[in-house]
Amino acid sequence: MPKIVDHDDRRRHIAEAVHRIIHDKGMENVSLREVAAEAGMSMGAVQYYVTTKDQMLLLALEHIAVWIGARVAAVAARQSTPLDLLRETMRELLPLDDERSYLNRIGLAFQASSVVDDDQAAAMRLGLPLLLSLLAEQIRAAQAAGQLAAQLDADKEASILYAFAQGTVNATLVGHYTPEEVAALLDYHLARLRPGRWS
Repeated sequence: MPKIVDHDDRRRHIAEAVHRIIHDKGMENVSLREVAAEAGMSMGAVQYYVTTKDQMLLLALEHIAVWIGARVAAVAARQSTPLDLLRETMRELLPLDDERSYLNRIGLAFQASSVVDDDQAAAMRLGLPLLLSLLAEQIRAAQAAGQLAAQLDADKEASILYAFAQGTVNATLVGHYTPEEVAALLDYHLARLRPGRWS
């Protein structure tokens, strides 16, 4: 019988090889030859799925979004209150352990390159509204539960939380903040949004 190939698994395998190269060597070292070697595949097998560096990078970027989405979904299954869910979702965006640091290092590389790459920028613009909508929904749920101040503008607060994450990731990765310090900053900010403490 012919071997059955799981094409989604192959694409994920290639994307993960791209992630490792970006993390360890930088995006400038991504090439068909490097990715094939890292993935343990022939160049022909890789080229069945992607034929250019740009296509490989877009595939890798898409899989970062899938990876983060899966982590956030797992968080949602564990949390019992809206505020807990908001807090833990935010923690998934921060480099608080090895896996999240790995994700954020790759994410920062894509953020830098997307400034000059229209296709990467377009892919990022697709993902950001989904994240902001998720955060805003969690804020509204926490408001309805009396855990966050009712007068907060949920959409604006979602954007502020996203900006908080973006503003602290690089500083944490380069050692300005420890993971414990940045986690404490998040808790400090969320505490300021509680009823009776926000103005």
